[in-house]
Amino acid sequence: MKKIAILAASAVALALTLSGCSMPGETTGSGASSTGGSDAAKDGAYTVGVTFSDLSNPVWAELVQEAQTYGATKDMTVTYVDAANDAAKQVSQIENFIQQGVDAVIICAVESNALADVTKKAQDAGIKVVGYTQVLTNYDAQYLVDAYNTGYANGEAAAKWINANFDKSETVEWGLMDLPRFPEIIDRANGIKEAIAELAPNAKLVATAPALTAEDGVANAENFLQANPNMKVIATIGGGGAVGGNEGVKSAGVTDFSTFGLFGIDATENEIQNIINGDPEKSTVSLGGGKAHGDALIDITADLLAGKTVEKDQYMPITVIDKSNAEEYYAEVFGKK
Repeated sequence: MKKIAILAASAVALALTLSGCSMPGETTGSGASSTGGSDAAKDGAYTVGVTFSDLSNPVWAELVQEAQTYGATKDMTVTYVDAANDAAKQVSQIENFIQQGVDAVIICAVESNALADVTKKAQDAGIKVVGYTQVLTNYDAQYLVDAYNTGYANGEAAAKWINANFDKSETVEWGLMDLPRFPEIIDRANGIKEAIAELAPNAKLVATAPALTAEDGVANAENFLQANPNMKVIATIGGGGAVGGNEGVKSAGVTDFSTFGLFGIDATENEIQNIINGDPEKSTVSLGGGKAHGDALIDITADLLAGKTVEKDQYMPITVIDKSNAEEYYAEVFGKK
C-alpha cells in the first residue's frame, strides 16, 4: 500500500505541473483549474492547440511538455489540455481551439469517431489537423504506432526470456495488461499474445486486466500474483503499466528478480532505470519516447504550416531495449549515464 501511495503522490505532483498549461476553464487530471499556458511559449508566430485523451499517462505528459518547449524554438505558441478520457470534453476543447483561431491542432483522441465533425470543421476553418496514435477520419497528417508489430516485439522479447529460463516441458504462467478501449491497443495486445503463443508455446495466459497508469500497473501486478502465485511473466501494452507493474511485483513479495520477467512498451526513463537496476522489468519497446514524439509532432506541424509536402501517415520506430543496450539508450535519450 505504501508504494501505491507514493505513486499516487507522484501522479498528483505531475498533474499540478500540468495544470499551468491548460486553457481557461479547463482542468487537468488533478481537477485543478488553470488560467492558461506557461510564459515560455507566448510569442510564437503560430498558435497550436494540443488535446490528449489522458495526461495521467507519463509518456504523454512528457510529450506535451516537450511539444510546448520545442514548439517555442519553432516560433510556435503551444497550449495543451487534458480531455480526461471524456470524448464530449475533447470535442469542446477542439471547438475552443477553433474559436481561438489556432493555426493547428494536435489530437490524441479519446474516441476517434466522435471527432469526425469537429475535425472537419477545423479543416474547413483552415486549421491543420495532426493526429497521434489514434486514427482520425479528417486529418492532414498522423503519427502512428505500428500496433501489431510493436506488440509482437514485446511478446518476442518475453518468449526469448521464457525459453532461456525455463524448460520447454514447464508450463509458464503469464499475465497481460492491455487497454481494450482503444482499437490500436487491441492490435498491440494481439501482437503480444500471438508472439508468445508462437515462440513460447509452453506459456499459459492466466490473467488479463487493463492498465494505462502506474497505479493500474501496481494494482494489476499485485492482483495477478495473489490469484496466480506461480506466475512468472507479465507483459504490458504501455509504460504506465510497466512502471507500476514493476513495483507491484516487488510489493507482492517477489524477491528473486532473476526468476520473474516483466516486459513493457514505451521505454520511459523509469523503465530503463528498472532494467539497468536488475528489477523485474527485463525489456521494453522504444517507439522513440515521449520527448521524441513531442519533437516529431511539432516538426510535422511546422512543415504543414510552412506549406511543405508531408506524408500523411507516419509511423514510429520499433526498438527493443534490454540489459544489453539499456545504459547506452539511457545516456543517449535522457542525457545521463
